[in-house]
Amino acid sequence: MEALLAAAREGRLYVDEKEVEVSKEQLVNEVRAYVERIKAFVTCRFRSSVDEMWKEILLCDEFVEFLTPGKKVRKCKGFDKYNVMRIIGVLREKGVYEQYSDRQFDHLLEDPAHDSPYRRYMGMGIDQRQLLIKIRQIVAKYQV
Repeated sequence: MEALLAAAREGRLYVDEKEVEVSKEQLVNEVRAYVERIKAFVTCRFRSSVDEMWKEILLCDEFVEFLTPGKKVRKCKGFDKYNVMRIIGVLREKGVYEQYSDRQFDHLLEDPAHDSPYRRYMGMGIDQRQLLIKIRQIVAKYQV
């Protein structure tokens, strides 16, 4: 034990963080529980269909890949919260969620005592055109 502590003090100790494999089922369940926190912000038009909409989004392998945390997203263990915020932002622009401020969404999604870095991603949209088109198609199916 002392040899390990000495190596750490001298900068000779390297700990390789193993990547945690997240199963698709676990990712989907965690994302659904996460977005459930903002259910109060769903507009009247989509109140009865928002769960089905998220289910359809999360059944798509491209979205699951989009929400799987990469090596650069170390803070996100179970799923990529930055990309969930991007999806929520698109859904808000499409009228699924009320036009409340990013801070109000963040307050329900994250610890209200701390300012989270995820909030600023809500207005960024989605860079991948095919994913953006799929979200628009899914929302169009559920519009009353």
